[in-house]
Amino acid sequence: MRKRTLLIVAIFFAVAATAFAQRGGGQGGQRPDPKVQAKTMADTWQEKFGLSDEQHTKVYDLLIASNEKRTAKMTELRSSGSMDREAITAAMTKMQEDQDKELKKIFSATQWTAYETWKKENPPTQGRRGGGGK
Repeated sequence: MRKRTLLIVAIFFAVAATAFAQRGGGQGGQRPDPKVQAKTMADTWQEKFGLSDEQHTKVYDLLIASNEKRTAKMTELRSSGSMDREAITAAMTKMQEDQDKELKKIFSATQWTAYETWKKENPPTQGRRGGGGK
């Protein structure tokens, strides 16, 4: 179960990084614009899963809200001095699970199945930097 949630978190970040890279990268190490990332992801999902315009708008809004929560949580963790990987991973996993619960409400059953399949077929590439292969 832990590997699955880590995979989901990693997939989200990999998708965001891929979408950003396809747009031409950042400016001097600055973080990508969350609105651009959300639009790119919502556009991709609309094309891949056949989202209606209404679903696209809801997904975009959800992705923006999720990003704001993630940013606030990271700021909170940094300010508390709690930058241990397990705390960060647990927080990000919980937020990804919450986001997926909301996505499931927006997607039809067929779209949700396609989304889950897509996540499995697009394994994350980010987060596999060196270290002990666990």
